[in-house]
Amino acid sequence: MNIKAGRWRARIVSLAQAEAALDLRARVFRSGACDADAYDAQARHLLIEDATGIAACARLTVQRGADVLTGYTAQHYDLSAFSAGFASALEVGRVCLAPECRDLDVPRLLLASLARIVGVEGAAVLYGCSSFPANGAGMARLADRQAPDAWAPRRKALLTQSLSRVPGPLPSLLRSYLSFGAVVSDHAVVDRDLGTLHVFTALPIEAISPGRARLLTGMLDAV
Repeated sequence: MNIKAGRWRARIVSLAQAEAALDLRARVFRSGACDADAYDAQARHLLIEDATGIAACARLTVQRGADVLTGYTAQHYDLSAFSAGFASALEVGRVCLAPECRDLDVPRLLLASLARIVGVEGAAVLYGCSSFPANGAGMARLADRQAPDAWAPRRKALLTQSLSRVPGPLPSLLRSYLSFGAVVSDHAVVDRDLGTLHVFTALPIEAISPGRARLLTGMLDAV
């Protein structure tokens, strides 16, 4: 995949071609230290760039059935019911934007790119972890957005907590997901590695309303 929006280009690469993405992740998540892990090799990597360099990236893994149980998110959440509920999934992780980038076309192109990949792969759901500050600021906005009991993730990680009631803004990509019908876990996981909290987040494709689907189509038509 190679699509453009204005001066920005989105492309999918293998780990061997993802050096710029790994560098951005190191800068954003670990103050320059290496952020690579065992899940990078089996994934594809989405890069959004212009002539001056990379502005955003994400790690993408297409999964079928029980493959969900081998992914990054499944380290932290019991996804047994979730994996049984969806025949195919796109796990999205390590999403980051360069702090200096203020161009709104970048997150729009990121979302449009994810929509295109979901369509090409026939994924029934898009999911991953959404990170919050260590105090949980912003989680209060998730009170009525829990996943249905039929496939909601169960607690698995050693360090979990109820969703915080601390007010604050939502992460921008999570806010976009929620506007399309995404739901979250009823608990947060303490991520000591990155010094954050995160919640499981899933967007079933069938949950996207016709109006929101038309908006996604418009994004795709524009790139």
